[in-house]
Formats: sequence, structure tokens, C-alpha cells
Amino acid sequence: MLKSIKRVSGACLLAALITVPAMAQNVSPLTSSSQSCLRFEDVLKLSAQRDPSVTISRAQESEADAQIKDAKSLFRPQISAFGRSGFGDTGVVDSSISNQIGVRASQRVFDFGDSKYAQQAATFGFEASVEDTRQAKLLAAQRTGFSYLEWVEAEEQIELTKRRRDYFSQQLFAVESLLSRGAATRTERASVASQLADADAFVLELNFRKEQAITQIQIDTGTTAMLCNSNSMQGILQQRMAWLENPETAAQIALTKNPGISALSKRADSLEAIRKREKRSRLPVIDVVATGSYSSIGGFDQFAFRDRIGVDVSVPLYSGNAIGARNQRASARQAIARGRVLDAERQLRKDVSIGYRRSLSLQSQLLSRQDVEEQTRLQFEAAEIEQKAGAKTLRDLVEIRLEYEQAGFQRIRTKYDLMRQQLQLLTLTASILS
Repeated sequence: MLKSIKRVSGACLLAALITVPAMAQNVSPLTSSSQSCLRFEDVLKLSAQRDPSVTISRAQESEADAQIKDAKSLFRPQISAFGRSGFGDTGVVDSSISNQIGVRASQRVFDFGDSKYAQQAATFGFEASVEDTRQAKLLAAQRTGFSYLEWVEAEEQIELTKRRRDYFSQQLFAVESLLSRGAATRTERASVASQLADADAFVLELNFRKEQAITQIQIDTGTTAMLCNSNSMQGILQQRMAWLENPETAAQIALTKNPGISALSKRADSLEAIRKREKRSRLPVIDVVATGSYSSIGGFDQFAFRDRIGVDVSVPLYSGNAIGARNQRASARQAIARGRVLDAERQLRKDVSIGYRRSLSLQSQLLSRQDVEEQTRLQFEAAEIEQKAGAKTLRDLVEIRLEYEQAGFQRIRTKYDLMRQQLQLLTLTASILS
């Protein structure tokens, strides 16, 4: 009997060591308690600001902005210095060394739209880069949101498993008391003890999952502040889902607001401008050019100032079909880009419509899971009464208790599957950070 009491006491101590950290995670201590905790929406915003893909996208924005400046420079004055020195004929029979140093200024006055379409292509490219940054932020927030849901789900599962562990710990104590009086069998004791050990092992696994999610959140947000285990998370998702109204409205919102679609469309517009620019590559480019220089012929001691102003007209006459090839390539790229936009729009409409209906299905399933859990609880309470009356065996009671717990796990799993689906939809409709 003394050995049994020691065994139960040891099991209770193990339970305390396992469950105390879980109880303390109502506000998960990622660091000192002096810091205020981070809410669900705070975690998403921090992750969106710090993700490496966002940093890369912002750098690409800067690169695209440089392309705009480069295109605008085509219609701005160009000033350069030059120096020349050479030996050649100066007359029918004379030759000498000529030297020249000066400045050349030019201004494009007409190019049949070449610079205009260059600016359009660069501007659309910049706008596409901005949309890429928005998309990177949404995806970063989604990934961290999934980790947050994983953490909260593990918390609920730990609490449910803790109740199972407490129940079987009490049962083990009672069975060992009955066993010492010959009122229970060793098989019954082994059955209860195995369930208790299984609960201990499962809590350890859930604690690992929880810590893994917390670590990922820490990395994503770059902070060790505490996390708020708040029930407002579910309300936030439901409130934003209400804006979507129905599958058709949700799909339309996604097509309008999704930055991935916008980026593809802007790149197609950029390629369209490039195509138009290439079509004008056979037309002349007209520049006004002025030069001012000091020149000498025959030595370095007789320099005279010379100036010149005129019009330069540049027209390609023959390029070995290079111009035609560039036109063909630009047209093909523009057609490919438009096709990708259409394909992405179709896929997005499909994902949103199916995801919305999946969300509705999970909502109905959650209600059913809650009802199953409640009915199983009533069955378990009735089985406890019957077992005390001798109408059911301890093995029957254990099986019903496990069914009750399984119903609880199914409810929790369905609940967080629903929230993950809602988070996915809010990402597709660019509503996750609004």
C-alpha cells in the first residue's frame, strides 16, 4: 500500500511539473513579465514589417524607381566634355596634328513616343514592385498567423489532456486502493496506468509543439515579448470574414485587392509599353546639339574657340533584322504576361470560392462537433453512475472516457481548421492586415 501511495505521489509531482508551465502560458512568458503582451494583430503587423522577403521587395522597389529616373533622363539635357587629338590631311597635299577640347550639349526634341513609352514601362514596373511588397507582407503575416494558431491550439489541447490526466490519476489511486482489498484486478490497474502514462507522453509532445510555435513567432517578429492568449482572435477573424458576405463577393474582392494579381497586371502593362516602344524603333530620333571647343592644328600654341549648333537626326536603316526580332520578342512577352494574369485570376477565383465554402462547411462541422462532445459527456456521466452500480466494468468506463476526450480533440481541431481557413481567405482578399 505504501508503494502505491509513493507511486501516485510521484505521478502527481510529474503532472505538476508538466502542467504548471502550461497554466502560466495564459500569457506566454517569452521574456520578463515587465513587457506588455502582444496581441494577435500585433504579431501579424510585426512579422509583415520584418520579413526578409519584404526587405528584398523594398530593394526591388528602389531598383524600379531608378528605372523611372533613367527613362526620364531621355528627354533631359545631356552635357558631356570631350577631347580629341589626331593626325590627318588638312588639304590636298598637307597633313598635320589637330587637337580639340570642349563641351557638348544635346536635347532630345522629338522621338515619336520612344521616351514616353520608356517612362510608362518603368512606371508600371515600379507599381508592380510596390504590389510585390504588399504581397510579401501578406504572406509573412499569414505564416506567423498560422504559428500563432498552432500555439493557441496546443494550449487548448494541453488543457484537455490535463483533465484526462487528472481523471486517470484519481482512478489509478482508487483502483490501487481496491486492488489492495482484492476488489479490483491487476488488468484494470494496468489499463488505467497505461492511459495515465499515455496522457503524460502526449502532454510532453503538445508542449514541444507549443514551444516550437513560440520560437517561430519570436523569429518572425524579432521580439521576445509575451504573447496574449486572447479569445479576441476568433472574433477578429469572424468580423473580417463578415466583409466578404458570400463566395461571389469574396472572389470579386480578391480580384480587385489581391496584390499578386495587381503585380502581374502591372507587369503586363509594362511589357505592353515596351512593345509599343519597340514598334517605334524604326522612326527617327531628333536632337538639338551644340558644341563649344578650343581647337588647334599643327601644334599646341595656336588654339581658337569654335562653336557649333545643329540638329542630329538618327534613323536606323538596316539592322540585319534585329529590330524585327526585338518587336517579335516584345509582343510574345506581352502576350505571355497577359496569359499569366488570366490564369492567376482563374486560380484565385477558384481558391476563394472553394475556400469560402470550405469555411461554411467547417462552421457547420464545428456545431456538430460541439454537439457530439456534449452528448459524449452525458454518456460518460451516465457510465460513471452505472459503473458505481456495477452495471459497467472499469474497462467500459475507460473506453467511454477516451471517446469523450476524442470528441473534445475533434472539436478543437475543427475550430482551428476553421480559423486557418479564414486566415487563408483573408490573405487572398488582402484583408488580413486591414
